Parts: sequence; C-alpha cells; structure tokens
Amino acid sequence: MAGELLRVLRVERGWSLSQLSQRVHYSKSYLSRVENGLRVMSLDLARRCDEAMATDGRLVRLARELPPVESPQPTGRPEGRTPAPRGPVPAQLPAVGQMWGREGELSCAETFLARQRGPAVIAVDGMAGVGKTTFAVSLATRLRASHGDGALFADLRAHGTSPGEAPPQDVATHLLHALDLGTRADAMSMGPDERIALVRGTLAERRVVVVLDDAARAAQVAPLLPATGDSVVVVTSRRHLTALSVRHGALRVPLEPLPPQEAVLLMRRALRWGAPDRAPGPAAAVEQAAAGRVDATLAAVARHCGYLPLALRIAAEHLAEWGEGFAAALEGEPGYSAPRLDLLAIPGEGTGVRSVFDWSYRALPADQARAFRLLALHPGAVAGLDAVAALLGETTAVTARLLGELRVASLVMEVRPGRFRMHDLLREYARERAEAEDGPRALAECTERMLAWYLHTVEAAADLVLGSGRHRVPIVDVPRGCRPRTFTSLRQALRWYDDERANLLACCRPARAANSPVAWQLPYALWPFLFLRHHHLDLLEAGMIAGEAAAAEAAPLAEACAETALASARAGLRQHAVADGHYRRAAERFAAAGDPVGEGTVKLAYALSCMRQRRNDEAAGLVGRSLDLFTARGGQWGTAMALLCVGEVHLAQGRPGQALAPLLQAQQLHRAHGSVWLQASSLTLTATAHRELGDHRQAVRCYGRALVLHAHTGMLAGTAQALHQLGISLGTQGKERAARRAWLRAAGIYRSLDDPREHDVRACLAG
Repeated sequence: MAGELLRVLRVERGWSLSQLSQRVHYSKSYLSRVENGLRVMSLDLARRCDEAMATDGRLVRLARELPPVESPQPTGRPEGRTPAPRGPVPAQLPAVGQMWGREGELSCAETFLARQRGPAVIAVDGMAGVGKTTFAVSLATRLRASHGDGALFADLRAHGTSPGEAPPQDVATHLLHALDLGTRADAMSMGPDERIALVRGTLAERRVVVVLDDAARAAQVAPLLPATGDSVVVVTSRRHLTALSVRHGALRVPLEPLPPQEAVLLMRRALRWGAPDRAPGPAAAVEQAAAGRVDATLAAVARHCGYLPLALRIAAEHLAEWGEGFAAALEGEPGYSAPRLDLLAIPGEGTGVRSVFDWSYRALPADQARAFRLLALHPGAVAGLDAVAALLGETTAVTARLLGELRVASLVMEVRPGRFRMHDLLREYARERAEAEDGPRALAECTERMLAWYLHTVEAAADLVLGSGRHRVPIVDVPRGCRPRTFTSLRQALRWYDDERANLLACCRPARAANSPVAWQLPYALWPFLFLRHHHLDLLEAGMIAGEAAAAEAAPLAEACAETALASARAGLRQHAVADGHYRRAAERFAAAGDPVGEGTVKLAYALSCMRQRRNDEAAGLVGRSLDLFTARGGQWGTAMALLCVGEVHLAQGRPGQALAPLLQAQQLHRAHGSVWLQASSLTLTATAHRELGDHRQAVRCYGRALVLHAHTGMLAGTAQALHQLGISLGTQGKERAARRAWLRAAGIYRSLDDPREHDVRACLAG
C-alpha cells in the first residue's frame, strides 16, 4: 500500500526515481524496491517524502501502520550505499553546547551536501572564539542520522596547550582506532603512508561524518580525504584553507561574529532570561520597562564583546554572577579599571578571549606579528593599504603580502580590495602586544609616519580642489619610509577623501595626544573638503581639536588655522554670529603671523558667508581688502579668488554688467592653476550675469559647461546651484518643462545636503 501510494504521488508530480532520490536523499534502487513492495517503507523515508511532495503527512500515517523496520541511512547523493554494521559504531563528537543562530551557514552546508556526488569536504574558518568547533559539531550532529557508520572527531592541535600540530599519520592512527581497525595486526605493522591510505579506503567504504578540528593548513588534512564514497569531512581552521576548495572541491564556510540580534538572543539563552509574558494591566508596563532595561544591558554587553560567541558566553556567566556591575565594568564606568580582555576570561581555568588570541599570535612569523601589532595603532575602523604601509614603514607590495597573510590567518578582514578592518577585541589585544613588545619610541615613530602620510596626501588632494597656487602653511616634513599618495584627477582625489574621511578625522586625536603640529595642520588642510562636502559637524570637531593644539602651541599661525576651520564649520551650520567672530580672529592671527595670503583667503571666506546672509555691502568691503592684499603680494591664485568674489558681489548688488569682466578674468586664472571646481563656479556666475543681461543663449551655454565640469568634480552643491540658475533662464525663455526638470534635480541635491537653498528652488517650482 505505502509503496503503491508513493509511486502514485511521484508520477502525479512528473518526477522520476532519480529526481525523488535527489530530494529525499535515499538511493534510487532502494526507492524502487519500496515502490515494488520488496522493502517496507520506514517512518524516516515517509517523513522525507511527505515533506518533499507536500502530501500533508499521508505517507507517515500509512507507514505508522506498518511493522517497524531498520531504515537505511539516507544519502546526500542518489547512489548512496548502506554498508553492513561493523562492530560498535563510533560516536566521538564532543559536547560543545548548543549553537545559536548560524542558520544561513547551516543551510548553505546542507544545500551543498544535497547536491554533492561522492565524498564531501566542508572547510569552516574564522577568527579565534567565533564558534567554529561548535558549528562543525552541530553540523555533524545533524548529519549523524544519515551517516550510520559513525561520527569521528580529531583535534589537529594547530593551537592550544598541546605540543604542536598533529601530523597526518597520527591523525590516521587515531581514526583507525575509532573505526575499530587500529588493533588489527596488519594495521599495526603498516607504515605511516599505508595507515593514511587505509583511512581513505575505509572512509570510501563507509558512511561516516568526520570532524577534523583546528587544522593548521590544508596539507595537514588533504592526505586523509577519500576520493570516493559518501563520507563527509568537516574541517575547522583559523586559516582560510583555500587549497581544499581548489584541489578537493571543498565548500568554504567563513564564520563572522554574530549579528547584534543573534548575539543578544545567545546571551538570553545562556542566562535563561526569556522575554516576560506581558498580560494586560498595570503590571504590564512595569514588566515592559524592565524588559527594555534588560535588552539595553544585553545589547551594550554584546557590543563590548564584539558579538564574538566565546566572549558572549563568558560575559553571560559573569552577568549571572555579578549582574549589572559587570556591564558597568565593560562600559569602563568610574570605579572599574580592569581592561576589557581581563573581564572576558574565566579566572583559574585558562579560558578567555586573550588566551585564544595568544595561540593565534604565537603562530605568526616575526614580520607578520609586527604588522599585526602596529595595525592597532591606526585610529580608524577601516584602514587603506597605503596608510598601513606608512604605518609599517614598508612598501605597498610588502604591506599587501603581510596583510594578506594576516587575512588568511583570520586576524584581519579585507572588507573590500585594499581596505582592511580588525575586530575590536583583536585590536585591543594587538595594542597590548605592541605596548609590551615595541618601545614607546618605535610606536611614536610609526604614528608620526602615518600622520605625516595622511597630512601630505590631503595636501596633494587639496591642490586639485583649489588649484596649485592655493594658500598653504608650512607643515611637518615627510619622514623616512613614508610615501604620500598623489592623484591624477580631482575625482580620484575626492574618492580617496570619501574613503578616508572617518580616518582623517580620527587622526586628529592621536596627533593631539602626541603634541604633534599635525593636530592643527590637518584640520586646516581638511576644511575645504569638509566644507564643500557639507560635513560641517566633522569640521567642527576637527576645528575644536585644532583649537586645543593651537592654544597649547601659542603660535599665531596655528591659532589662525584653527579659527579658520571653526569659522567654516559654524558658517556651514548656519551659526553665523559665532562664525563671524572666528573669521575676524582668524584674519587677525594671520596678520600677526605675517601671512597676508592667509589673511586675504579667510577674508574672502568671510565675504562669501556675508553674501549668504545678504550682507552684500559688508561682503564688498571684505573682498576689496582681500584683493588689495593679493595684489600687493603678487599672488595670481588669490587674485583669481578675489575677482571671482568681486563678480559675485556685483551680481548680488544687481550690477551684472560690471560682474562679467572680473568673472571672465577669474576663469582664465583658475584654468591656469588647474582648479576644475573653481572654473565651474566661475562659469555658473558668468552664466548668471549673461542671463541678467538678457543673453539667454549664452547663459544656457555657460551653465551647460559648468555642469559638465561639476560632473567631473562631484561637487554636488555646485551642481545644484548651476541647475537652479539654469532653470530660471529656461523658464524665462518659456521652456517650462525643461526648467522644472532642472529645478527638480536641484531640489533633490539640496535636500540630500540639508541645504536651505532647497526652499528657493521649491519656490520656483511652486511659481
């Protein structure tokens, strides 16, 4: 009856025996015998067929009425075999605790096994403490039912307290004993290679799941892998065992720290803190508030654990014992001074995050260990290859090799090509090792190289934004072993700035801690980028650090640079009254430092701020004084900037005819100095002058040229301004649809920048 129903259901779906075999993981020959009444259907097969064919349990209900039978072991491949029992079945999987989460990785592994024909190898890798052994044992436990000849486990000892990694022949001897072959006379007399071959042959004949834990390298595992049969070998390693994938078709399963929500659930489970049942009534609000506090505490603890499973489990034990005092200690609240790695350990047992990191670190060659230590000095979350090369004082080629080795060892992550990140706990450990093994002077020199690299690279990028003749202040020299970047285009420079923006800001703090002049020189070099990209809060933070450094140095030039950064930040945040004071003090300090170009530059910035507030007469006076300073100095870049502002002031005061000549002259000078952005800005203002004079054809032509140049620069605010003004010109000519398209684009850009000029564009659209 059951076999006949199975055939009917299969044929209804148009499935062959092979297709059914692939779905339920029983061999085609066994399924044929069941359908023909030669074998009794087992409950396991009935359940699998019901699930595959969505029959609402019909086969299971029928199979329960049949006499019990011993089910053959299902196979991950259609042509699986079920060998006869050979003595006691080995069951060596260790107790590792229940795994939480990892459903995506488990599903990936099971899908791979379902499609695999022949023996299967799964290579699980990840950093220390990420839960590789727990995952491998959990996966093997799931496979235990379908691999009836046993589950084997061997520690390959790449890390830990055991003396050295286990060679393949020793692992083979262990596996032979587990398979009840180790005491055979012929096995005892075999040489190492013969024992390894016997393991391969035995695994090929039986359906076994093998966990080879903590492998040092692929070569330690490869000799043991069978070429035929249906066994599954799961290998864990802190290293990426790429050779197993390339040469043996292994599935690589990389494990990362848990997602935040899964990390909190893991801690809840370890603590046995379930979510409270919230019945209606006054008590429900109290319970909900208490649950919210618990969730916040667990989320904070999980964050300080870096979502690393080992750290999370240790933290759960300490939370159960110490309560919120442990959470406060992790937060570093007053009264708690223990390092985080001291807290994430079980005293007296040798179990802790630091100890497992120690094992990985001790396995590194000297040059990789040094790179690992020094990488912790980088202040940002993600470091670029060139910046790390400066930190190490090495070439980019050598640095790429070292970082590649650390990536393979799961000590750093390459988040995208050439960009590297270190886990928070590993960073803390690496800094400990750096302070213990590298002297303060060596660490200071590394930091000095890195800071100089960032400063000189920003200066090179600023040349492309503002032009080669821009105002500069003297900066620190390039140290030996530091090779700053250069750029071939403004877009390339801006892309680098966008990648490094967080790191550039982060560099200001260590520069200040080291009493380095970079603490005020870097914010001054950065202000054009941060202002033009509308990163005003970043600029404010950098300016405040610069202010601290300048106050400590008590030098007029340092104070002028800090005040300029603060003025630009406050103006960008539309805190104009505060910005005015910074602008005035900056001009005074540049004058005191004997830097007329700096004084003229900051007065032009002040004038532009005044024009944004429609203080046009005040702006005109500032521009005039700036032009006098630049003319007396003979600086063409400053003169070009002043002429650009002269033209803008004339436009603001309703004198477009007087604006054209200085704007055209500014265009020519900016072209000579190579600033594409300032050329585009000049063209936008020139186009507006033509429009106000009634020459709309010339205006549209100039706006188009400005938009082309802005597209090369990626300066969104300039693009929006040109589109806004272009829309006005098009609307005046009666081209309403084209005007609306320009205004809609401008409004979208201004909205993304939180720029108040969006309201002016919206007014045009409404009119």
